[in-house]
Amino acid sequence: MSCKVGTILLSHQEPASLARMIAYWQTLDPDQEFLVAYGGNEQFELSIESCVVVTVDDPELKTRDHPRERQSYLGVFREAADWIQRHKLTHVHFAEFDEIPLVVNLNSLLLATLEGEDCDVLGHRLRRVDQTNHPHYLSHVTDPRFMEYWSSISRRDDPGVVLSMLGCGSFWTKDAFLAIASVHAPLRIYLELLLPTAAHHLGFRVRNIPTEDAFMAPEVVKDKAEIEHYKSMGAWRVHPVKNMWTKE
Repeated sequence: MSCKVGTILLSHQEPASLARMIAYWQTLDPDQEFLVAYGGNEQFELSIESCVVVTVDDPELKTRDHPRERQSYLGVFREAADWIQRHKLTHVHFAEFDEIPLVVNLNSLLLATLEGEDCDVLGHRLRRVDQTNHPHYLSHVTDPRFMEYWSSISRRDDPGVVLSMLGCGSFWTKDAFLAIASVHAPLRIYLELLLPTAAHHLGFRVRNIPTEDAFMAPEVVKDKAEIEHYKSMGAWRVHPVKNMWTKE
């Protein structure tokens, strides 16, 4: 079966910056569908050629202190579900506006990695965090509903597994993505825990991309002037670059 990849770009930027972002992505990898999931607070009509735009008016997305307020991407996943089905996509790349691709045909690299790992979900900085002092795990595990929920949905021998991974730069099979879009937990769970852990317990295979982790590190903010430097290091993409789409 041939593969058809779609890219979801989550952004809160104004229209001109959004247009620059889409133009850049299309230049590097035109053979894909694009969906902009707009999570900002401004009200405007937005039309970008060859791109679908949806507004995600979800308070669980629009947090300020993301870990403490347990930011969720479930609203974005649900908004994207119909688009995935309508365009008959087989795979989904979920990216944030400050994730910058540096290579031509990034999705082909991700697809080859997914197939090489024989998995359903690829992510960055993936690790098992249950029974550790990981701060996100500790902030959730005091609520008994957290572990009870995994037991209630798990298809695994060990329902106590809790995983963490970055929310951006993930790559999904259609079935895995749509399964997450259907999740309804009894408590709010921070996206970096919910996305990989729910996928795992629903029976999907989740794997890391270790060679790219250093380039995606959120604690090191990059500048667009450094793009060529990261290209020379062999990075597929870099994150976060907050000023990439601002006008010079």
